[in-house]
Amino acid sequence: MSQASVEIVMEFFAIHNFFVLKKEDILFVKNAELLEPEATDRFILSGDEVTKVISSAVVKPVCWHTMKITPVVLSRFPEIFEFLKGKYVLEKKKFFHGEGFKNILVIPALPASDKLQKESISIMKQEGVDHIITFHSVIAKLIEKIDARNVYLSSVNEVIRVLKFYRFFADKEQKLPF
Repeated sequence: MSQASVEIVMEFFAIHNFFVLKKEDILFVKNAELLEPEATDRFILSGDEVTKVISSAVVKPVCWHTMKITPVVLSRFPEIFEFLKGKYVLEKKKFFHGEGFKNILVIPALPASDKLQKESISIMKQEGVDHIITFHSVIAKLIEKIDARNVYLSSVNEVIRVLKFYRFFADKEQKLPF
């Protein structure tokens, strides 16, 4: 587990007005402002869609940034899906008090091949994952939401704010593909 990566995901949800509770490397999130989530059949959510579609979720960041989440990776590392079972089932019941929630993976990337992407998605759905979000989307949306003139209590947000203030993102923001 990469603590920094988990904190980035926590801050992404927090800056979008989700209540976030961290248990080890699993996040329990609730969006108190979203009374009626939009229905979607999309499995891969963008940063914008998260705030419209997710009211409550269990989020597992997969912090393996040098790997794509292929069918082979999913079969060799079953711990990716541990948040869907075992001790977390009781934690989910306690946290959500019978409310519905989504199971979400935040992943580095899917394979480039359409066939492998479809296989990976099929495996994740079979295991009980409702949606995925890429770290790319999470980081891009976090950068977009941070105001260079505000001061933040979070060290993650504060680092992004300072980088934005000194225009480390200024030229790239308009050219980024997200």
